[in-house]
Amino acid sequence: MISVIVPVHNEARTLAANMAELGRALDAFDYEIIIAEDGSTDGSAAVAEKLKSKKIIVLSSPKRLGRGASLRNAILSSRGDVVIYTDADLSTDLRSLKPLVDEVRKGSDISTGSRLIPGSIIHGRNFIREFLSRSYNLLLRLLFRTKIHDHQCGFKAFRKKAILPLLDEVEAKHWFWDSELLIRAQKKGLKVSEIPVEWKDRAGSSVRLQSDIIGMGIAAIALRFRL
Repeated sequence: MISVIVPVHNEARTLAANMAELGRALDAFDYEIIIAEDGSTDGSAAVAEKLKSKKIIVLSSPKRLGRGASLRNAILSSRGDVVIYTDADLSTDLRSLKPLVDEVRKGSDISTGSRLIPGSIIHGRNFIREFLSRSYNLLLRLLFRTKIHDHQCGFKAFRKKAILPLLDEVEAKHWFWDSELLIRAQKKGLKVSEIPVEWKDRAGSSVRLQSDIIGMGIAAIALRFRL
């Protein structure tokens, strides 16, 4: 079984349609979907509750925990031997699900989608967002000697047994969680692979461009000193 986690914060308008699309993309798998609803204020929790089924589980928090904390809780509650997460807006083309899972089945402990390696296709990303993303990832490569090109793509798969020991070590609770997990995984010697994906910049993203990326950069520098 694979467990597919969808972190949700204020996605009420598109959640039902996107979960239906995700379900169709998973039709060839034995799967569960875990909606990790995180302190939404737009009725997302109520929409998620209506989507509950044998295949869809809802974990809802009345207060904001942070994206990373929500993902951690969902991973711990998942039943699959392979755990995936994908952003609720489905920015990453779901045709990449099988290649993502295949990387783990072939031996990777973590497989991550990348918008910054040959073969990737990006739609609608403006110059400023592209520049800041590349600068942030370059910073991580310099600070930690990581081999990953795109740490923040919201499309990752894990061998659950391999990453469980890391969950208590990762200190970040929000956006930096993805990066810190990948950094710590590589330092532990886990095998991490990247696959190119097709990605579309969706309107209404909850990432606040300058402030969130600057915050992640500061978190990265602080982590470098701790490690």
